[in-house]
Amino acid sequence: MIALVTMHELQALTAQQLGELHQFFTWLLTEPTLDEAERRNILATLENIERAMGYVARPTPRGFTRQP
Repeated sequence: MIALVTMHELQALTAQQLGELHQFFTWLLTEPTLDEAERRNILATLENIERAMGYVARPTPRGFTRQP
């Protein structure tokens, strides 16, 4: 069974690590033996990775601090 990766786990990763993880989970979707639950977990994880990537990519305006 493929586990869901949460936003909390992803927020500690670098942009490079998130990109590599996204590539890996995208590759996992090509596996023909996936059941429906695994497919849902992969898609949810990809969505979380994409959100985390957007969070990392946004610059913080001067004078403001980012609240996780």
